Amino acid sequence: MSYIVTPFEVSSRALAMPVKVRFVHLFSAIATRHSDTIDCVFRVEGERATVSIACPVLTELREKEKMYLSDQQLAEIAALHLRRTLERGYDATQAELFINGPLLRALGKELKYL
Repeated sequence: MSYIVTPFEVSSRALAMPVKVRFVHLFSAIATRHSDTIDCVFRVEGERATVSIACPVLTELREKEKMYLSDQQLAEIAALHLRRTLERGYDATQAELFINGPLLRALGKELKYL
């Protein structure tokens, strides 16, 4: 299955110059690093940046609220979070970014997925 997140550039006063971001892949991290997350991997100027989405939040959305997010939608939510993090001047390649329940809901609503 292929997911499409259009490559994008991010500018910020905190960044020396605009940075290029490219989506690489999305996978379940339970198998690779024993984490109960869905990981979206990007390249920021060639350096790996990981955005992790908590699986319990996705389960809660599905079971309690009957809301389903596709892998494509999760990749786009992760891309938006990465974009915002870079715009604030944080180096997303230094540590994993994590999307919790309230943040997932806010980003999902902004993208009109929830």
